[in-house]
Amino acid sequence: MAASTTQLQAELLQIELAIELDQGKSVSEVAEKFGLTIAVVKAVAKKSGAAEPVIKKIKTRRFSPAEQTVLVERIASGEALEEIAAEAGITESTIRRWCKKHGVSVPRNIDQLSLAEQREIRELLEEQDTQEIAQAYNISRDAVEELQEPLHSMLDTETLSYLFELLRERPRASDKILCGIAKEAGLEIPESAVGSYRKRLKKMDLL
Repeated sequence: MAASTTQLQAELLQIELAIELDQGKSVSEVAEKFGLTIAVVKAVAKKSGAAEPVIKKIKTRRFSPAEQTVLVERIASGEALEEIAAEAGITESTIRRWCKKHGVSVPRNIDQLSLAEQREIRELLEEQDTQEIAQAYNISRDAVEELQEPLHSMLDTETLSYLFELLRERPRASDKILCGIAKEAGLEIPESAVGSYRKRLKKMDLL
Protein backbone atom coordinates (compact mmCIF):
# COMPACT_ATOMS: atom_id res chain seq x y z
CA MET A 1 0.00 0.00 0.00
CA ALA A 2 2.85 2.37 0.89
CA ALA A 3 4.61 1.59 -2.39
CA SER A 4 1.41 2.30 -4.31
CA THR A 5 1.00 5.65 -2.55
CA THR A 6 4.61 6.58 -3.27
CA GLN A 7 4.17 5.72 -6.95
CA LEU A 8 1.00 7.81 -7.14
CA GLN A 9 2.76 10.79 -5.56
CA ALA A 10 5.66 10.44 -8.02
CA GLU A 11 3.29 10.32 -10.98
CA LEU A 12 1.35 13.33 -9.75
CA LEU A 13 4.62 15.22 -9.33
CA GLN A 14 5.53 14.42 -12.96
CA ILE A 15 2.20 15.82 -14.08
CA GLU A 16 2.66 19.01 -12.03
CA LEU A 17 6.12 19.46 -13.56
CA ALA A 18 4.72 18.92 -17.05
CA ILE A 19 2.03 21.53 -16.46
CA GLU A 20 4.61 24.06 -15.29
CA LEU A 21 6.67 23.38 -18.43
CA ASP A 22 3.53 23.64 -20.60
CA GLN A 23 3.00 27.10 -19.17
CA GLY A 24 6.32 28.24 -20.60
CA LYS A 25 8.53 28.08 -17.53
CA SER A 26 12.14 27.09 -18.06
CA VAL A 27 13.64 23.86 -16.76
CA SER A 28 15.75 25.76 -14.23
CA GLU A 29 12.72 27.72 -12.93
CA VAL A 30 10.68 24.54 -12.44
CA ALA A 31 13.60 22.76 -10.79
CA GLU A 32 14.05 25.64 -8.33
CA LYS A 33 10.32 25.84 -7.56
CA PHE A 34 10.01 22.14 -6.71
CA GLY A 35 13.47 21.76 -5.18
CA LEU A 36 14.59 19.23 -7.78
CA THR A 37 17.71 18.84 -9.88
CA ILE A 38 17.72 20.16 -13.43
CA ALA A 39 18.41 16.62 -14.68
CA VAL A 40 15.15 15.34 -13.16
CA VAL A 41 13.08 18.14 -14.70
CA LYS A 42 14.80 17.68 -18.06
CA ALA A 43 13.82 14.01 -18.01
CA VAL A 44 10.16 14.93 -17.42
CA ALA A 45 10.34 17.61 -20.15
CA LYS A 46 11.68 15.07 -22.62
CA LYS A 47 9.07 12.47 -21.69
CA SER A 48 6.17 14.94 -21.91
CA GLY A 49 7.28 16.31 -25.26
CA ALA A 50 8.23 19.72 -23.91
CA ALA A 51 11.81 19.32 -25.08
CA GLU A 52 11.93 17.49 -28.37
CA PRO A 53 15.16 18.16 -30.24
CA VAL A 54 15.03 18.90 -33.94
CA ILE A 55 17.41 16.81 -35.99
CA LYS A 56 19.02 18.85 -38.72
CA LYS A 57 20.17 17.34 -41.99
CA ILE A 58 22.48 19.51 -44.03
CA LYS A 59 22.32 19.18 -47.81
CA THR A 60 24.51 20.74 -50.45
CA ARG A 61 21.98 21.24 -53.23
CA ARG A 62 21.15 24.75 -54.35
CA PHE A 63 17.66 26.20 -54.04
CA SER A 64 16.18 28.19 -56.88
CA PRO A 65 14.88 31.73 -56.19
CA ALA A 66 11.32 30.36 -56.44
CA GLU A 67 12.04 27.65 -53.86
CA GLN A 68 13.66 30.18 -51.54
CA THR A 69 10.59 32.40 -51.82
CA VAL A 70 8.28 29.50 -50.89
CA LEU A 71 10.28 28.74 -47.75
CA VAL A 72 10.42 32.40 -46.75
CA GLU A 73 6.65 32.74 -47.24
CA ARG A 74 6.10 29.78 -44.93
CA ILE A 75 8.12 31.53 -42.24
CA ALA A 76 6.20 34.75 -42.82
CA SER A 77 2.97 32.81 -42.21
CA GLY A 78 4.20 31.76 -38.77
CA GLU A 79 5.91 28.39 -39.24
CA ALA A 80 8.97 27.74 -37.10
CA LEU A 81 12.29 28.48 -38.75
CA GLU A 82 13.96 25.50 -37.02
CA GLU A 83 11.43 23.02 -38.43
CA ILE A 84 11.61 24.41 -41.96
CA ALA A 85 15.40 24.34 -41.89
CA ALA A 86 15.41 20.70 -40.73
CA GLU A 87 12.80 19.74 -43.32
CA ALA A 88 14.61 21.47 -46.18
CA GLY A 89 17.99 20.21 -45.00
CA ILE A 90 19.66 23.62 -44.77
CA THR A 91 21.12 25.72 -42.00
CA GLU A 92 19.01 28.19 -40.04
CA SER A 93 21.46 30.97 -40.92
CA THR A 94 20.81 30.36 -44.63
CA ILE A 95 17.06 30.82 -44.20
CA ARG A 96 17.62 33.90 -42.06
CA ARG A 97 19.70 35.35 -44.89
CA TRP A 98 16.91 34.65 -47.37
CA CYS A 99 14.34 36.22 -45.03
CA LYS A 100 16.46 39.36 -44.71
CA LYS A 101 16.78 39.50 -48.49
CA HIS A 102 12.98 39.35 -48.87
CA GLY A 103 12.33 41.77 -46.01
CA VAL A 104 10.66 39.12 -43.83
CA SER A 105 11.04 39.19 -40.05
CA VAL A 106 11.66 35.72 -38.57
CA PRO A 107 9.00 34.89 -35.93
CA ARG A 108 10.41 34.38 -32.44
CA ASN A 109 10.15 31.07 -30.62
CA ILE A 110 9.17 30.76 -26.96
CA ASP A 111 12.79 30.79 -25.75
CA GLN A 112 13.16 34.30 -27.18
CA LEU A 113 10.25 35.70 -25.18
CA SER A 114 10.66 37.22 -21.75
CA LEU A 115 8.54 35.84 -18.90
CA ALA A 116 6.59 39.10 -18.88
CA GLU A 117 5.78 38.71 -22.58
CA GLN A 118 4.74 35.10 -22.07
CA ARG A 119 2.31 36.06 -19.29
CA GLU A 120 0.91 38.93 -21.36
CA ILE A 121 0.41 36.75 -24.42
CA ARG A 122 -1.30 34.01 -22.39
CA GLU A 123 -3.84 36.53 -21.08
CA LEU A 124 -4.52 37.81 -24.59
CA LEU A 125 -4.93 34.29 -26.00
CA GLU A 126 -8.00 33.84 -23.80
CA GLU A 127 -9.84 36.64 -25.61
CA GLN A 128 -8.22 37.42 -28.96
CA ASP A 129 -7.53 35.64 -32.23
CA THR A 130 -4.31 33.60 -32.12
CA GLN A 131 -3.20 34.68 -35.60
CA GLU A 132 -3.53 38.36 -34.72
CA ILE A 133 -1.51 37.85 -31.55
CA ALA A 134 1.16 35.90 -33.42
CA GLN A 135 1.54 38.76 -35.90
CA ALA A 136 1.46 41.48 -33.25
CA TYR A 137 4.19 39.84 -31.16
CA ASN A 138 6.06 38.31 -34.12
CA ILE A 139 5.97 34.79 -32.69
CA SER A 140 5.77 31.42 -34.42
CA ARG A 141 2.76 29.10 -34.42
CA ASP A 142 4.67 26.69 -32.21
CA ALA A 143 5.21 29.45 -29.65
CA VAL A 144 1.48 30.25 -29.67
CA GLU A 145 0.61 26.58 -29.10
CA GLU A 146 3.10 26.31 -26.25
CA LEU A 147 1.70 29.42 -24.60
CA GLN A 148 -1.89 28.22 -24.74
CA GLU A 149 -2.39 26.72 -21.31
CA PRO A 150 -3.86 23.21 -21.23
CA LEU A 151 -7.44 23.33 -19.98
CA HIS A 152 -6.71 21.01 -17.06
CA SER A 153 -4.03 23.36 -15.70
CA MET A 154 -6.77 25.41 -14.03
CA LEU A 155 -7.75 22.48 -11.78
CA ASP A 156 -6.41 22.41 -8.23
CA THR A 157 -4.10 19.63 -7.02
CA GLU A 158 -6.87 17.78 -5.16
CA THR A 159 -9.10 17.71 -8.24
CA LEU A 160 -6.20 16.64 -10.46
CA SER A 161 -5.38 13.82 -8.06
CA TYR A 162 -8.99 12.61 -8.07
CA LEU A 163 -9.22 12.85 -11.87
CA PHE A 164 -5.91 11.02 -12.22
CA GLU A 165 -7.18 8.06 -10.19
CA LEU A 166 -10.51 8.13 -12.03
CA LEU A 167 -8.84 8.02 -15.44
CA ARG A 168 -6.55 5.22 -14.33
CA GLU A 169 -9.53 3.19 -13.07
CA ARG A 170 -11.75 3.86 -16.11
CA PRO A 171 -9.49 4.85 -19.02
CA ARG A 172 -12.09 3.99 -21.68
CA ALA A 173 -14.97 5.92 -20.12
CA SER A 174 -16.09 9.02 -22.03
CA ASP A 175 -15.34 12.51 -20.75
CA LYS A 176 -19.04 13.02 -20.10
CA ILE A 177 -19.32 9.88 -17.97
CA LEU A 178 -16.25 10.79 -15.94
CA CYS A 179 -17.66 14.28 -15.35
CA GLY A 180 -20.84 12.66 -14.06
CA ILE A 181 -18.91 10.45 -11.66
CA ALA A 182 -16.91 13.44 -10.43
CA LYS A 183 -20.10 15.44 -9.94
CA GLU A 184 -21.52 12.67 -7.73
CA ALA A 185 -18.35 12.98 -5.67
CA GLY A 186 -18.95 16.72 -5.30
CA LEU A 187 -16.48 17.94 -7.94
CA GLU A 188 -17.48 20.06 -10.94
CA ILE A 189 -15.00 19.27 -13.74
CA PRO A 190 -15.58 20.56 -17.29
CA GLU A 191 -15.53 17.89 -20.02
CA SER A 192 -12.91 19.90 -21.88
CA ALA A 193 -10.58 19.68 -18.85
CA VAL A 194 -11.06 15.91 -18.64
CA GLY A 195 -10.18 15.53 -22.31
CA SER A 196 -7.14 17.78 -21.92
CA TYR A 197 -5.90 15.83 -18.91
CA ARG A 198 -6.49 12.50 -20.64
CA LYS A 199 -4.26 13.61 -23.54
CA ARG A 200 -1.54 14.75 -21.13
CA LEU A 201 -1.52 11.41 -19.28
CA LYS A 202 -1.40 9.46 -22.54
CA LYS A 203 1.49 11.57 -23.77
CA MET A 204 3.36 10.78 -20.56
CA ASP A 205 2.54 7.04 -20.92
CA LEU A 206 0.57 7.08 -17.69
CA LEU A 207 -2.62 5.79 -19.32
